[in-house]
Amino acid sequence: MLKQRLITAAILIPLVVWAVFASSLTTFTTLIVAVALLAAWEWHQMIGIQSPGMRVMLAVDLIIVLYLAITQLNPYFIISIGILIWLIALVVILGFSNKSLAERLSLVFKNKVFGAISSILILTVFVVSSITLKAFSEVGAFLFFFVMVTVWLADTGGYFAGKRYGKHALAPAVSPNKTWEGVAGGVLLASIWAIGFYWVKTPTTITLFEWLLLAVVTVAVSIVGDLFESLYKRAFSVKDSGSLLPGHGGILDRIDSLIAAVPVFTFLILIMGGYK
Repeated sequence: MLKQRLITAAILIPLVVWAVFASSLTTFTTLIVAVALLAAWEWHQMIGIQSPGMRVMLAVDLIIVLYLAITQLNPYFIISIGILIWLIALVVILGFSNKSLAERLSLVFKNKVFGAISSILILTVFVVSSITLKAFSEVGAFLFFFVMVTVWLADTGGYFAGKRYGKHALAPAVSPNKTWEGVAGGVLLASIWAIGFYWVKTPTTITLFEWLLLAVVTVAVSIVGDLFESLYKRAFSVKDSGSLLPGHGGILDRIDSLIAAVPVFTFLILIMGGYK
């Protein structure tokens, strides 16, 4: 499994770096929409929508919503909706610590209509946030690269720290394997990366403390995104969202943290105004 993960990563990393830094905004938009469509396809299969025709119809619905969101609506409004969505998601995840409430919430996540609507909303916010961040000033590509690496390093640090030191469960009712020790390992590795990035690409007005705080919040929100997908896996007894990426599961498994982290990071960058 580790060998598969490394081979897949070795292939994907150069493609991702090219997409972030070398592609035009139009090409980037096309690629990020394609990623969202693949994730939606897996999401709808994961929640029990087996009919290919129905999944195609939902994919068309997502394309229409994305088109309207990108061309007709204010991106800041959509990103703000994303903040509200992930705040609600956090409350829902916390609600699973209560057994009776967890049983009622599980019924909601087993509802296919709820799953389809939430997938379209969440993926639309992710796409719009990604495009907005990429287009932000002359350093948009660096910022998008920063949030991706932050999330991936947090995931890596969390995995190894959790394996080695994990004793205290983070959210046992949602994802029993995640621990507070893993969170600490993820935050530590992401913080080291954030300090290095700050020294190389210093924001004009954001202090190092603010930048580190931004990185920690990004990691925290990425965990919420990961746990939110786990709620669906738990509801439908699914291990992976797909098998497109050997050793990594599906596309949704790889971006579940990013779909939460990118909107929140973009929102905070916009209100802090640290890059000019």
